[in-house]
Amino acid sequence: MKTILCATLLLLTSTAHASTMLLWSCKLLDGHTIDEVKAINSAWVDYVNELTDYRAQSYVLEAIASDDMTTFRYIDVFENPIHWGQIRSKMEAGDFDKFEAQFNNATQCDAASLYEAEES
Repeated sequence: MKTILCATLLLLTSTAHASTMLLWSCKLLDGHTIDEVKAINSAWVDYVNELTDYRAQSYVLEAIASDDMTTFRYIDVFENPIHWGQIRSKMEAGDFDKFEAQFNNATQCDAASLYEAEES
């Protein structure tokens, strides 16, 4: 019985630290700054966190050494695939159009990948 309880607790602990992460590869458009992108992204995260009981985090990865200093990455961290799906549904319904327009005006994002991540 103790073995089953221990295994269950370990499984719950590892599941509790799993996240769904969306990684974007982007480039700044002429006339725009990374600070502008960070401000848009911060407002986006605040809005995301108003929509569900889950909490999202987002990081802007700025190059400190690169052959193209206009490139950067976003990492959006959602609590689980359900959370990501809820936000994605709201995006498709147009709830994020004001942010999409701002992002598209300042950046060009050519690739995105969705990952399931666990702490190790």
